Amino acid sequence: MKQLPGMSGRFLFWLLLACLAAPMPVVAADDELDASRQRLDKIEQQIRETLKGLRSKQSESGALAEELGRLDAETRRLERLAAKSSQQLSEISARLEEQRQALHELEKQRAQTEQQIRRRLVVLYKSGEVGLIKALLSEAETPRDIAEKYAFLSRMVRHDRELLDLYRQQSLDHQAAVSELEALHDKQAAVVKRRRDEQATLQRARKSKKVLLADVTQSTELLAGVLQDLRAKAARLNELVKKLETEQTQPYTGNLGGLVPQKGRLAWPVPGKLRVGFGTSRHGDLGTLIESQGFDIEAEVGTPVHAAAPGKVIFANSLRGYGKLMIVDHGSKIYTLYAHVARFTKQVGDSAAAEEVIAYSGYEGRDAVYFEIRQGGKPLDPADWLKPR
Repeated sequence: MKQLPGMSGRFLFWLLLACLAAPMPVVAADDELDASRQRLDKIEQQIRETLKGLRSKQSESGALAEELGRLDAETRRLERLAAKSSQQLSEISARLEEQRQALHELEKQRAQTEQQIRRRLVVLYKSGEVGLIKALLSEAETPRDIAEKYAFLSRMVRHDRELLDLYRQQSLDHQAAVSELEALHDKQAAVVKRRRDEQATLQRARKSKKVLLADVTQSTELLAGVLQDLRAKAARLNELVKKLETEQTQPYTGNLGGLVPQKGRLAWPVPGKLRVGFGTSRHGDLGTLIESQGFDIEAEVGTPVHAAAPGKVIFANSLRGYGKLMIVDHGSKIYTLYAHVARFTKQVGDSAAAEEVIAYSGYEGRDAVYFEIRQGGKPLDPADWLKPR
């Protein structure tokens, strides 16, 4: 077989693929993991300082309970990040397999089209332009024969053009598929690295918690101090509610019937899972019995906190052991309390409608909101008042 003048057998193939390749951007680092590392650094430093202070009698044991809570929240956040990365990795792997199969099919189709083009190039080269003109203008044929040949040759030219257009499109599709495959490989590598970093940071957080718990549980004095502070924290809240009841000059009167008629139908402040219920339970880490006067409800940082019922804000400030705390008066000496929020949307004296957003969760990175209902200063079981779910 003769070679086409100035053209190798692969010339058209490489000509169509020229300039199609494009660099792919690298997947950005996970800022959330970096933020979690920074928070963990701060918590670990605070734990070291607190333990050092306790051993030298220069610190309060209650700080350990606070740091344990923050460490728990950070550990759960890292666990969610790791689970999310694992899910993302599974999805990318599935997409990679689909893309490989699609690329294989495109390569088969393009190879078939390339073979057709090769055969047409051979035919055209053997016949040459002179042969085509002679066949078209042969004196032995009538004008009708010539017209039929011209129509036939036109169809051949149109078919060849369509064949080249198909090959060009297949080449573009192929390059796009290759680029997509490369991008998925890059993304997979980035997620694998991030997942490895998340696992390492998670192990570090768990180790810090283990060390802290070992220090607390192996020291009778430290453990007693932590439990004493948990009781003292509740006492501070009791004192605050009692003070507010005594000093309040304009109690809420917007709902003269109070909350009693709505018992069992109040809105949950946040939609998360119940982490700690009302009453006596065993502390999951310390192994001792603790008393809870309300609900600890799971809530990621930034979750809107809703008022359980209509009322008036009578307290919106920080309280040791509860972070930022809001108390809403509902009349008849019934109050709802929302603790560990990051910021308020209402201030003292503001009215709040039922289910209106009054705050956002996430005090110092905590992933839960503490909620209480009190009547005449006495804590009530929120399960009797909130909507069943």
